[in-house]
Amino acid sequence: MNGSKHTPLSPDELSVFCYQLSLMVQAGIGSEESVGILADDARNPREQALLRQIHKVLMEGESLSKALESTGVFPNYLLRMVEIGQISGRLEQVLSALSTFYRRESALRQSLRRAVAYPAAMAVLIAVVFLALVSQVLPVFEQVFRQLGVSMSPVARGLMAFGDVSKYVAAVFAVVLILAAGYLLWLFRSQKGQAAMSRLLSHTGPSQAVDRSRFSAAMALMLSSGLPLDEALSRSRALMEDTGLSPALEDCQKKMDAGTPFSKAVEECGIFTGLQSGLLSAGFRTGSSEQAMEELSRRCQEEADERLAVMLGRFEYALVVVLCLAVGLVLLSVMLPLLGVLSAIGG
Repeated sequence: MNGSKHTPLSPDELSVFCYQLSLMVQAGIGSEESVGILADDARNPREQALLRQIHKVLMEGESLSKALESTGVFPNYLLRMVEIGQISGRLEQVLSALSTFYRRESALRQSLRRAVAYPAAMAVLIAVVFLALVSQVLPVFEQVFRQLGVSMSPVARGLMAFGDVSKYVAAVFAVVLILAAGYLLWLFRSQKGQAAMSRLLSHTGPSQAVDRSRFSAAMALMLSSGLPLDEALSRSRALMEDTGLSPALEDCQKKMDAGTPFSKAVEECGIFTGLQSGLLSAGFRTGSSEQAMEELSRRCQEEADERLAVMLGRFEYALVVVLCLAVGLVLLSVMLPLLGVLSAIGG
């Protein structure tokens, strides 16, 4: 774990922290003592400073969720889930579930990075080749042609003109490729970039499936903690207020307040499909609502993984097309001026 007041922790760091703390709580050690032990064992100075800061707030009598919030490096989702765990007396289960959740998010982000790193590197490489051709190779062909001092045939003039146009197109394309590669790197390396990426993906299939999985996991946790259904939904709404699912959850709560059963309300609001709502209805009828919500969470996560794989597959196909066009433009930029020279010599 490597954080500071102004640098939010990565999903991998959050997963490790939650797992360590869950082990401490499972052993019957209080939050204050647990954080103190973790601080003593920390080897990284910044990690130790963060844990000392949390421990200091705990020593002042604040709750764990308040102590974590005071650092400014923990996400809102984690803070509210920890608060729910404290209220329900299921902090150990909450921390364990959060560790799994952030480990999954870390793996997902690594998959995205691997999927984007290769095409981004290729885009930069193609851009460099374009710029080299435009600034170094094509001027040589033009100079050779002028030194030959031969008159151009109409065909040669046409080929040379088209070659001149293609080099400007190549230069523009190179700039676009470099900007696109830089934008992709910014999306994955900066916190603002990741927030921008979340907004861009907020209405895509994978993002919506992830939101449904989060909602299901939160509902399962709160229902298993003994919270009433209406309170569990209200707290889940607050948990998901910054996601694309928030409007549907607000509509769902209104329907439930009007007397609509929960399983029917979530279907009418588009939160779950008919098949998923049927699974939920069966769970509520048999008194296994939390197990049904956990199963929905698992299914929604699998759906998110599948949709992400499809989206990345389409993205890769698009990149293949772009790279083929780039190679074709490279050949045009080099070969057309050469053909113009050969045609002029032959004329």
